[in-house]
Amino acid sequence: MQITDILELPSFKDATVVAGKNKLTNTVQSINLMDAPDIINFLTNDQLLLTTAYSIKNNTSALMELVNQMAEQGCAGLGLKTKRFIEEIPKEVIKRANELNFPIVELPLNYSLGEMLNEALGCILNERTHELNYALNIHRKFTNIVISGGGFSKIIDSLHAILDYPIILLNNRLDIMAFSNDIDKESFFNIYWYIHETIHQEEISGLKAFHIPYQKRESIYKDFFIFPIHTTNKQKGYIIIFSSCISKETPFTLALEQAANVISFEFMKLKAIEQHSRRLKNEFFTNLVEGSIVSEDEIINRGKEYHLNKQLQYICLTCKLDDTSDFHLDTYPLQSEKKLTNKRERIYELLESLLSIQYDNSILFTKGDLFAILIGFDFYNDNIEKKVLHSIREIQQEILQSTDISISFGISNYIESFLEIPTAFQEAVDALRTGYGENKTNFIKTYHIKELTELFKTIPTLKLKEFYKSSLQELAYPEDKEKEDLVQTLAIYLNNNCQIAETSKMMFIHRNTVIYRIKKCEKILGMDFKGQDDTLRLRIALFIQSLITN
Repeated sequence: MQITDILELPSFKDATVVAGKNKLTNTVQSINLMDAPDIINFLTNDQLLLTTAYSIKNNTSALMELVNQMAEQGCAGLGLKTKRFIEEIPKEVIKRANELNFPIVELPLNYSLGEMLNEALGCILNERTHELNYALNIHRKFTNIVISGGGFSKIIDSLHAILDYPIILLNNRLDIMAFSNDIDKESFFNIYWYIHETIHQEEISGLKAFHIPYQKRESIYKDFFIFPIHTTNKQKGYIIIFSSCISKETPFTLALEQAANVISFEFMKLKAIEQHSRRLKNEFFTNLVEGSIVSEDEIINRGKEYHLNKQLQYICLTCKLDDTSDFHLDTYPLQSEKKLTNKRERIYELLESLLSIQYDNSILFTKGDLFAILIGFDFYNDNIEKKVLHSIREIQQEILQSTDISISFGISNYIESFLEIPTAFQEAVDALRTGYGENKTNFIKTYHIKELTELFKTIPTLKLKEFYKSSLQELAYPEDKEKEDLVQTLAIYLNNNCQIAETSKMMFIHRNTVIYRIKKCEKILGMDFKGQDDTLRLRIALFIQSLITN
């Protein structure tokens, strides 16, 4: 209800608006009647105060302060009964109220404040009752849709019939869940990434619609509103309404809020089903990688549900959040279990989405705090391995950029039989453990590197140290920061196939600095890094460094 509605009531008919005429559309949620000196402490937002100003009669400055405080508090307005304890409203008070756009209404004498209060409150209660009935009917309508199995599409169609604007429903991953039949798909996809960026950049939270303008010519949609959907303090999706403005009328907002409530419950239901299915999948694959399932026929039969294909060759990947890894040598601050659970949930959803884009045959499951992935190929060879490394690196970087969470991967050799899946899983775990053992993060480690490590471990440590010292000479055990920088630059330079630009980019230093350090290394070691034998010797020396220094 607005102040203008209050002024239409019989007891307010003869009231006169003396200030703040531009704000008579202020919402009135409740009405207060009080003359206490500290009345401001008892007022709330959107409240209309009716008073005789008895406690501040003959005190213009106190009345001025009351107006200032009420405006700051967000009160709807002030109704003053004159000719009783104040003869007239001071001009300076009226002037100040106009400056603040704060409504002041001079109340008539022919009704008592009690009568005016009762009539206005009765009107507000009637409106609230009407709104409640409307909300219940809308909620019942949407709930019946869900109960009858209508799902998101029917809810959005019903909401569209009420609002009469094009509407799209997105989940928290910004996948399209439903849309009204008047959506122009081509125009929508032209602005989809703009919506995607807006949601991730803006502070989209709370039960309120955010207006986002879009003025590019390729789309017929020039404006849209984003209405967040929440469940138990988690963001579950967004209702996108395409319009230059949306009504603030109560029926409109109630319909939107009730639709959001029902949609949030539907999201919760789907989440529960998804978690149950995921739990069954995790149990099956945990038993499989632990070697508890020894019959290939059983694996084939139970694996059909997860699209395991006997005709494919599989590799296994394991990955972990770097800052939660117990493999890692560094000590990270403890994180709450809830925070870790939320992070892992987010990474699981991202991995699932990104893997589905990159591969036709991938299966994601979890074992403890490990993410495990099986990827199937018609034929696995060196070229496929390079493509896998490239695509996993892309996934790794995408997750880092979008969540600021660093994860690392271990990759197994390929297998040709389902009975070898436990071996592949263990290889992937060993590869991951090796990377963490070298004190690395955000890495991708393949199992054959692990095999090379095991090979070197068969050589006596004294022999390895002699080879290491003779290869790196005075750089073998750097005694100052300059030589440490030289060794680090040399290692990264060799790992990047002697590419200056790549080394510079990875170390975040100027290419001239890289060139200077490499030339200095060549001078110290007395060799030209263009020779393959020399660079191979150095790569081996740097590789065994971790074996002799641990």
